[in-house]
Amino acid sequence: MAKETAPNRRYTDEYKQEALRLAESVGINQAAQRLGMPASSLGNWMRRKRSGKLLVVSAATPMKGSPAELEAENNRLRRELANTKLDLEIVKKAGGVFREGVAVRYAWIEGHRDAYPVTRLCRQLNVSRTGYLQWRTRPPSDRALANAVLDARVAVIHAEARQSYGRPRIVRALHTQGTAVGHERVRQSLLRQALRPVYRKPYRVTTDSAHTKPVAANVLERRFDGWGINQAWVADLTYIPTNEGWLYLACVLDLGSRRIVGWSLSDRMKAKSVCDALTMAYWRRKPLAGLIMHSDRGVQYASEEHRNLIDRYRMVQSMSRKGNCWDNSPMESFFKTLKVEWVNRLRYATRAQARLDLIDWIEGFYNANRLHSAINYLSPTSFEKELKAA
Repeated sequence: MAKETAPNRRYTDEYKQEALRLAESVGINQAAQRLGMPASSLGNWMRRKRSGKLLVVSAATPMKGSPAELEAENNRLRRELANTKLDLEIVKKAGGVFREGVAVRYAWIEGHRDAYPVTRLCRQLNVSRTGYLQWRTRPPSDRALANAVLDARVAVIHAEARQSYGRPRIVRALHTQGTAVGHERVRQSLLRQALRPVYRKPYRVTTDSAHTKPVAANVLERRFDGWGINQAWVADLTYIPTNEGWLYLACVLDLGSRRIVGWSLSDRMKAKSVCDALTMAYWRRKPLAGLIMHSDRGVQYASEEHRNLIDRYRMVQSMSRKGNCWDNSPMESFFKTLKVEWVNRLRYATRAQARLDLIDWIEGFYNANRLHSAINYLSPTSFEKELKAA
């Protein structure tokens, strides 16, 4: 009796390229298993790619068959390519779920069953469809019920933080609410719900330090921690894009609590902006004489108006060294947080709209609610309250 052989399959160049990309990412055996193809074929493609040989069928050897057969073959290849793209899409979305246990993979499938066929999801996540259906129909365990409660709390915190919190801040927020939970359970909860924090992008510096105005010495000298309230402030300004043009934001931050104590919004990047922010900070906080007021060497901060204001408030002016953004890193960090966690995700139609939203973010979210790693994962307002109560 003749030995039964597997039917021959033709693979398009695009299919091969996508399969090789997957193999380079997860390994040949894992990629072959996910794509439902022999690992030996994928290994051969990989070796031919590395040796520089083309993975194409020669154009001099046309496919045989009638026009109807060729059309049927083309349709089959198109379906195969579409299925492969769908598989790769699932693999990309699942991400770290592949490293988790079966229960986590079942939960991930449950959350994506409306977007993809269940059979395909089970195949890509290496679980049986029968096992998934049994998991879905059995009464929820105490652990599953507890996970459902945790998922709801994690989702609320993530939403209230404007999708900016990752695992460490969510764990701390849960502890603050009285929920004792570890980092691993929160990590799994985020995976089950496909929740991720926004990521940081490069930040463009706006400071113009090419001027001939007087500059102050670096009195602060990167001593960013260990200060009490109203002992050392840092300041900087940035730009916010709107459909009407730029809106410029100047801020003053208290190193003792990381709270924004003064801010100003204007249509132009002038000395008046930084002076208005400092004036707000002074009258809100009324610090004692000798407070260190640190900024970069920007022309606005070196202006006569700003220097006179510092003298009037009996402060000590301090400036970063030339071209050294690290000398003012807490302020730079604040603007990165603002841009990445909020502004970069929006598009303001008008400057007036941007003003209202930025004030709400600074006073209503950042100062009052956002947990800060430099102050034991408390919000600036909560940290100041604890200091006063101590």
